Amino acid sequence: MIRTANHAPADYRHRPERPVVHLDWLERLQRNVMGRFELNPWRMKLRQKRFLATVKSQSEGIEKRAESELLQRARQLGDLIRQEGFDDRLLAEQFAIIREMSGRILGMRHFDSQLTGGWIMVQGRIAEMKTGEGKTLTAVLPVISAALAGLPVHVITVNDYLTERDAEEMEPLYRCFGLSLGVILHEVDLPGRRVAYQSDIVYITGKELVFDYLRDQMKLVHKQPIRMQMASLHSTHVESQLQLRGLHFALVDEVDSVLIDESRTPLIISGTQGNEEEQSFIETGWELSFQLQEETDFLVNKDRREVDFTEVGRKNIQTLSRELGPLWKGSIRREEIIQKALLARFIYQLDIDYLVREGAVELIDPLSGRVMEGRSWEKGLHQMVELKEECELTEQRITLARISYQNFFRRYLHISGMTGTAWEVRDELWRVYQLAVTPVKPNKKELRIQVASRVFNENDARWEAVAERCRELVKEGRAILIGTASVAESEVASEYLKQSKLAHKVLSAKEDKEEADIVIEAGQPGRITVATNMAGRGTDIKLSPSVKEAGGLHVILTEHYESSRVDRQLAGRCARQGDPGSFEMLLSLEDQPIRSLRGKSLLPTCRSLGISSTAGQKAALSLLRAEQQFVERQNYLARQSTLEYDHKQKELLAFAGTVD
Repeated sequence: MIRTANHAPADYRHRPERPVVHLDWLERLQRNVMGRFELNPWRMKLRQKRFLATVKSQSEGIEKRAESELLQRARQLGDLIRQEGFDDRLLAEQFAIIREMSGRILGMRHFDSQLTGGWIMVQGRIAEMKTGEGKTLTAVLPVISAALAGLPVHVITVNDYLTERDAEEMEPLYRCFGLSLGVILHEVDLPGRRVAYQSDIVYITGKELVFDYLRDQMKLVHKQPIRMQMASLHSTHVESQLQLRGLHFALVDEVDSVLIDESRTPLIISGTQGNEEEQSFIETGWELSFQLQEETDFLVNKDRREVDFTEVGRKNIQTLSRELGPLWKGSIRREEIIQKALLARFIYQLDIDYLVREGAVELIDPLSGRVMEGRSWEKGLHQMVELKEECELTEQRITLARISYQNFFRRYLHISGMTGTAWEVRDELWRVYQLAVTPVKPNKKELRIQVASRVFNENDARWEAVAERCRELVKEGRAILIGTASVAESEVASEYLKQSKLAHKVLSAKEDKEEADIVIEAGQPGRITVATNMAGRGTDIKLSPSVKEAGGLHVILTEHYESSRVDRQLAGRCARQGDPGSFEMLLSLEDQPIRSLRGKSLLPTCRSLGISSTAGQKAALSLLRAEQQFVERQNYLARQSTLEYDHKQKELLAFAGTVD
């Protein structure tokens, strides 16, 4: 789906982006001190109030002005903003016009909270707006303001569904202002992307954007001086091969998901290694893994998701591979491929780490529960999982280009975003991206009720309690959303509900195409929806009048997720925009890995006090929270490791035409 307007092609040699600067320890200290000031929630309160007052004064009598007059003034303001910058006085008048036109075209006028959120993003900050505050409509304020000022704008979302939905909803307003819109989905081909990027405003997912950027940089990687001179003679030809017009102005929706959760692993463009000898090497490694014995030859650590060889195991691998040919001569190579086979057998699990659909292995995002389209594991692991699931073996992938999310998004000249949950990671967002988080007061008072959490010793007891709660709430005419951590857990929950004769719908990576329809129905009386993690994030669950009267949507979290932010996101699905609603946690200690020192110290206390006692419940909840904090820390270290790797590999940064 592409909507475009004609534009003169940009000169590929002058595609603006911010150079990535590596700071020394003193500069990092200065930035951190500055962050303490920037992250103060009261830092911009006075300016916000003044800005809202100016918008209000600019809005007086605006409803009587003709559409043509307003649009002409908006274009004039765009020219002034391009010359003078995002001055509050100019922005206030522009926001007033956008709000008025939104009311006329879309039938929706911005609340003060949305005006505040839009203003915060123009400042190059992150607006933390509560779930259900209307972030899609908020985004048009900075987007239109920047586009009218002549800046190419990228609106970055978390998945193709939201990309297409948000663009379609806002397109009439953009068209009214004379702005062209490009929408890039996964299936759009390269010529279509090229056309879309020429639009004033482009809606796209972060993954698709970074891959397009990498493809451009691969074409420019050989930009040596003599080559540049030759290229200048054929700029039209070079230009026709490139996609982006530079990294000018980005607005990131669900910014914590894109900039934090997805940044643990780099974005990699890979090619196939179509070598029969390599494929045979992988298959042989899979077979050899079955000739090794756990505990004797290798140790499996499921908590850390690792497999380590013993000295006995290394000697056995050497003996088993002695007559297998030249690929098996190197100890590092042979041990690595057999380790990948053991990881596939003992660590990576069906319907948790991946699913099999139409004979192909597809990776599952651990945080969203969605399939990661086009992604595969590196260095033979993907092929090992294919052998495990008896799928057709794909060719091994080799890395052609890579960049971390952190190093990519720091290249934008102006970047901002919005989300409902950024405060917990505000320090990291400032330290990595120099983005300050500013909370926005909700439009209506929150009516969300938190029911006391409960912890059970066994999974069976937990699921029985979930079923019993659903039975009670269905009788009350409530709607229920049950949050699980994986596809497998969703299926377990579904089985318990079936045994209790409770009708329900399951929303997971296997039903991603039906996501919107399932979410639309999730607010009906007696409706039970089982969802993995953040499935349905970004879509409102509309409550029927009878459900509102009965108490609204009730959310049940069946375990702590990898981040407390995800817990808060799921709880935030209820009680939106002043609606009633409630949530509770029903958790289990069974299969809970105890990895943190605090968790290990709390476990004996839980056992001695007994899970049924009040003190035992408090100790169990503290234990589970300690484990969640441990995982949060590990994920943070993984993100830092990805960033540090990019810093060390300077040749990778040469994809942008410079070596920093």
